[in-house]
Amino acid sequence: MRVIGLMSGTSMDAIDAAVVEIDDAIFDLAPDEQPSPRDDSLRVRLRTFVEEPYPNSTREALERMVNASPSSVPLAALASLNVAIGEAFADAADIARKEAGVPIDLIGSHGQTVSHIVRPPAGNGLRPATLQLGEPAVIAARTGVTCIGDFRVADVAAGGQGSPLVSFVDYLLVRSPTEFRTALNIGGIANVTLLPRRAAPHDVSAWDCGPGNMALDVAMQMLYSDGPGYDRNGQTAARGAVHTTLLGWLLEEPYFRLGPPKTTGREQFGVPFVERAWAKAQTLGCTGDDFIATLTELSACTIAACIPTSCERVIASGGGVHNKTLMRLLEREFAARANPPALVTSDAFGLPPDAKEAMAFAVLAVAAVHGKPANLPHATGAHDGVVLGKLVPGSNFSTLMRSVWGQRP
Repeated sequence: MRVIGLMSGTSMDAIDAAVVEIDDAIFDLAPDEQPSPRDDSLRVRLRTFVEEPYPNSTREALERMVNASPSSVPLAALASLNVAIGEAFADAADIARKEAGVPIDLIGSHGQTVSHIVRPPAGNGLRPATLQLGEPAVIAARTGVTCIGDFRVADVAAGGQGSPLVSFVDYLLVRSPTEFRTALNIGGIANVTLLPRRAAPHDVSAWDCGPGNMALDVAMQMLYSDGPGYDRNGQTAARGAVHTTLLGWLLEEPYFRLGPPKTTGREQFGVPFVERAWAKAQTLGCTGDDFIATLTELSACTIAACIPTSCERVIASGGGVHNKTLMRLLEREFAARANPPALVTSDAFGLPPDAKEAMAFAVLAVAAVHGKPANLPHATGAHDGVVLGKLVPGSNFSTLMRSVWGQRP
């Protein structure tokens, strides 16, 4: 099956679109099996990957939305932005489809997270909830292709955190019968999937570590407004010095003391967090470069703290793998262990680091049309395995469902 996976993370810098060829038999692998990383035997193979920026007006509206207080967001603006993001996702899908030059059977769209509050403060009347914008009906209408979207809400409805959902795909694609592996994704938020050797689904643990690139990106945009908006290759952090007092203060953030399952996002480590941290840094005499170096150290040490000493291989993906300073700090953290794990990127498993999450939502879409539960309750905290996503028929719906189920709908 040829599927487009669509993803935009907490950094909101672009829409990732991956055209993926998926062998449906991936779901039938026994616990001791896994796809070989060789290109000629991959059951999930990337054909094309593109990164398309949001239109300026949509990006500006999105930034206003996520940085505004909830009571100040007009419902009409929220509804309109849901459609505008859906249109941007549809455009990215069309660009990827044209570049791949092949017909597409299905689209899996993560959407754009604008609120993820699954541990609301007691007594405020809020229920656990997650909201992703990018209307799947708009994507299906614009592309003509059946779309699965809104993956997280089913897990939250089942009592889970709604994240990390990619852990199911990590289990399918990188588990090993002979090696304890950790799949590490360093996006805006860093998360891990722990895959003990010979892992069955109930053996898998996964959670969000804390800020991966998010706090760094916010700080770079705040302090270096004429720059690219992120610390390219970790160059700014490399110029600075870690301020140990500030680092200790940052590590007092209550999220780091929570046990899994746990998930976090912009609400926890976005603009307000960075503004408080910078105010503290100024009282301690930190330069801008020192502040970036300390935030980078925070990401590295909180990631390393989530990876057990029994882990033998860490498979890293996400935009953070391009931050040379962050990766060097992770290598330093691991080297201090009696049995350091090997640190590799997901390229070694046929999963390019920048494309991996978009590829994962393509896999989750295929699981949905097959009726396969695709959350891992032990990882998310859900009380049951559930089929993820909402299906919106495109013009190919009847053909698609006959091919999947072998019968007339």
